[in-house]
Amino acid sequence: MNRPPTWMHIKIQGEHRGFGLWLPLFLLLPLALVVLIILSPLILIGVIILWPSGRGKRALFVLRAAYQVFCSLRGLKIDIQGRHQSVYISVV
Repeated sequence: MNRPPTWMHIKIQGEHRGFGLWLPLFLLLPLALVVLIILSPLILIGVIILWPSGRGKRALFVLRAAYQVFCSLRGLKIDIQGRHQSVYISVV
């Protein structure tokens, strides 16, 4: 099973100055779980409404797929360079 990413490093370099920023992504998981718990009654109602049409099971898999996409972000590197600016994003 994939583990979710823990850090995101963003580095922005301008013509004269730049800065780097480390964002702790592991702090987003408890927040996401709280939001999921709060929204779970609405998700359950939506699944119950969609179940007779055959789309309820697919709606349940959306949550799992979203988590798998988040876990797949590990190792993502984005490097954009312009004439006077550059942006580098790395997910660790």
